[in-house]
Order: sequence, then C-alpha cells, then structure tokens
Amino acid sequence: MKKEKLLLFFITAFLFNMAASFVHPVTPTLIVERHLDSSMFGVALAAMMAMNFLFSPFWGRLCAYVPTKLIMLVCSIGYAVGQLMFGSAYSEAAVVGGRMFAGAFTGGVFTAMANYVVNLSRGDAQVRGRNLVVLTTLQNVGSACGYFVGGMLGLLSVNTAFLAQVVVLVLSGIAYYLLCADDTDAKVKPDRKLSLRDANPFAAFLSARAFMTPLLAMVFMIVAISAIGQNSYEQCFNYYIKDQYGMSSAYNGMFKAGIAGLTIFLNSTVSMYLQRRTDINKTFLYILAVCTALICSVLIFRGQIVFITVYIIYSSVMVLRLPLLQGMAAAQASPETSNAVMGFYQSMNSLGGIFGALFAGLIYSRNPMYPFILAFIAFLAATLIGVVYRRMYRSQQQS
Repeated sequence: MKKEKLLLFFITAFLFNMAASFVHPVTPTLIVERHLDSSMFGVALAAMMAMNFLFSPFWGRLCAYVPTKLIMLVCSIGYAVGQLMFGSAYSEAAVVGGRMFAGAFTGGVFTAMANYVVNLSRGDAQVRGRNLVVLTTLQNVGSACGYFVGGMLGLLSVNTAFLAQVVVLVLSGIAYYLLCADDTDAKVKPDRKLSLRDANPFAAFLSARAFMTPLLAMVFMIVAISAIGQNSYEQCFNYYIKDQYGMSSAYNGMFKAGIAGLTIFLNSTVSMYLQRRTDINKTFLYILAVCTALICSVLIFRGQIVFITVYIIYSSVMVLRLPLLQGMAAAQASPETSNAVMGFYQSMNSLGGIFGALFAGLIYSRNPMYPFILAFIAFLAATLIGVVYRRMYRSQQQS
C-alpha cells in the first residue's frame, strides 16, 4: 500500500514540476512583448525566492502538525493563483506582486514533497536516499519536460503557456490530496499545540537554533552558495540565448529535453552508486568540483556550440548534488526535527536563489558574461566550503 501511494506521489510530483516550468521559456518573451525592463527576469524571480525563503521554515514546521498532502494541496493552488497574477501583469510592480504571492506557496510544495518522502522512508537511510534521488530526478526531468512543453505552447502565445500552467498546478494539488497517504503516523507528534505565533515566518526561521549543528550549518552554507551559482547561470542562459542568439522559446525547450535524457541516465547510474556505495558526506565534493570546472569552461571557450553543450552537461551534473545535500541534511536531523530541517533546507536554497537571480538580472546589462562569472565564483566558493566540511566530518568520525 505504501509503495503504491509513493508511486502515485511520484507521478503527481512529475506533473507538478512539469507545470512549474511551463512559463520559464516564455518569460523573456513576456518581458520583451510588454516592454518591461530587462532586469525583470532576475528581479521577479528574486522576489519570488524572497517569499520562498521566508515561508519555507513555516511550512516545514507546519508539516509536523498536519498531513503533508494537505499542505501540497493548499500550496499548489496558492502557487497557481500567483502565476495567474504574473501572467496577467503589464507593469513591473504587477509582475513582482504576482511572483511574491506565488513564492509564499512554492516553498510549501517543495518542502512538503521532501518531507513526505522522508516520512514514508521511516528512518531507513538507504531507502530515504534512494527515494530522494527518485524525487529529485523526477523534479528535474519534469522541469526539463515542462520547459519543452512550455516552449511549444509559447509558439502559440504567452497566455497559452500561463493558462496551461495554472490548470495543471491546480489539478496536481488535488491529486496530491486525493492520491497520497496520510503521513501523520510516520511523524513525531509535537509536544505543544500549533499557535498563532507559528504562523510568523520569522519565528519559524529563528527556531532553527533548536536543531543547528556546525556540520549542518556547513551543509546549509553549501546549499545557499551553490544556489547562487545555479540561479545566476540558469536565469541568464534563458535570457542570453534569446538576447544574443535570437533563439525562440522552442530552442530552450529542446535543450531541456536533452537535459531530461541525460539527467535520467546520470541519476540512475552515478547518483544511485554514490548513495549506495559511498559516503555521500565525502563524495558530494566531486560533484561540486565538476560543476565548477564546467562553468569555468564557458568563460574560456565562447563559441555558441560549446556554450550550449556545456549548459546541457552542467545542468544534468548539477542535479546530482541535490539529493546528496538533502540526504546529508536529513541524516543529521532527529525524528523530532526532520520536518523543520527540510523546511530550512528549502529556505537556504531559496536564499541563494534570491541573490543569484537578483544579481544576475542587475549585472547582465553591464556585461552579458558577468552572471556566468558570478556563477563560477559561487560554485568555487561552495566547493572550498565543501573541502572544509569534509575535513570537519572526517575529524568527527575519527573522534
């Protein structure tokens, strides 16, 4: 029964992540057609990530009190409403407002999805690691497929892509609630009732003091800083190929289709091997180093074919770090703090996204290559922090 429910959850998660990416390839077109400032492609995402950052710890805490499938329902619908506002916007203020509304709910969906997987794994580290790899693979392959579908829909119109996204997000939320298991019995019951104070996102964020350790803090630093690089690279690539190469949203979709295939291969081979046969607290560093080297190659070799090829390879390799870092965070959490830790993980990922998207949008106008330089610096910094983390982890293991 649990395996059947988990399968239905994974199918729904794939559809949700497809829908979440429907409008990414048409966002540059929306900005151009509606005569908005070019920096909006980064500023709007940063606004969304800021709300994601603030509310993810709250949703993580709420996961301990209510079934995660209820949170996935509410947040999917909230996300859909925010995207409807975004798609209807004809001014910078309206775009930012819609993205902020959506951002308050997106963190809830991703936090609840990670918690659902962790809760149904029932403390088995190998099962948890495997399920997180499956979830991350489906999220990223679904996102890549969503780019492709969104790119094709964008050839019809920007509004078509937005309408399709809103409909599928709502249907996904309903499917989460109807098809997923109630994971209440798999969670440690909090020792106090939910209060109005728990609705304060800042209070939920400050509660991290209860579970934070030096090693966990290092993991969160790596998550946040590498997210700066990821978002700076990702957002600028989408805008760059339209601005510099004149490529339509259809090309973006085709690139994502290639990423989907390579992601499936790498996650079913390399990622599973790392989870089963190695200590991920050590081997995660190799993935960060490869990502850093790939971004560096973009700065050295400027040809269009190299630029696009490296992006496809990088995007697939980058996905490998996500289940590793999630697994490292989950392994250092207790059953009582697991939901809150995963919420804080999502918050740190969003924090990096804020700076990555915002800085990328602001510095792109000065030089289109600056965001890619920022991405390289961020991944290099995350790799160096990873070296320090591995030394601390090794010392702890020996003591």
